[in-house]
Amino acid sequence: GGVESHGMSRPIRRTASLTLALAGAVSLAGCADAEPGRTPDRHNPRPVVLSGSASSPEQLILGELYLQTLPAQEREVILDLKSETEERTRLERLREGDADLVIGCTGMYLSNLDPLRAVDLSAEIEAGDVEDPADTTYREYLGALSGGFTSPDPSSAQGCADIVAREQMPDLPQSIVPTYNRELFDREEQKAITDVTRFLTTDELATLIEDAREKSSASSVVEAWLPS
Repeated sequence: GGVESHGMSRPIRRTASLTLALAGAVSLAGCADAEPGRTPDRHNPRPVVLSGSASSPEQLILGELYLQTLPAQEREVILDLKSETEERTRLERLREGDADLVIGCTGMYLSNLDPLRAVDLSAEIEAGDVEDPADTTYREYLGALSGGFTSPDPSSAQGCADIVAREQMPDLPQSIVPTYNRELFDREEQKAITDVTRFLTTDELATLIEDAREKSSASSVVEAWLPS
């Protein structure tokens, strides 16, 4: 594969079929290895594997956001996009060690971890018994998440509509949020992830997806959006 230049020596690798679909149009530069001569960070010897869905334009953009955010912290990152035909959930891939960071949505994750609570919470929200549905859904999700993993405060951006509809999940807020191993990142890295998550809005995400379709490049559109 080829190396994509991001204006500095950023250790980024993408493992995926080289023509990944954003409505059949967007391709990723594949398998770009870390540049020769770069000394691996002795504190972070292992690359971070970001796992996402190969068939989702939303996942492609979100994966690029975190892919391009972390190397600024001198962390080697691999974006590994999986086919949606896999039976395992994103959280199962995380728990089984096939991924270090996955991106999903609070209501979807709660439905994965505690489907009965998800149904009950959806009914409580519909009845008007929940003061802050988005925050409550996030906190219920965190409570159901096993102790070795964590998520920062979620984005206001809503996502995961495709998988929620396909799996017929309860109607809940679907605030976009990354989930990762609690020991994976240092404080600066966690702040970088939190900042990207917090600033993204639903409208901006839709615009990024549309721009990526037009330009046939998710990586260049994300690079332009991120603060330099």
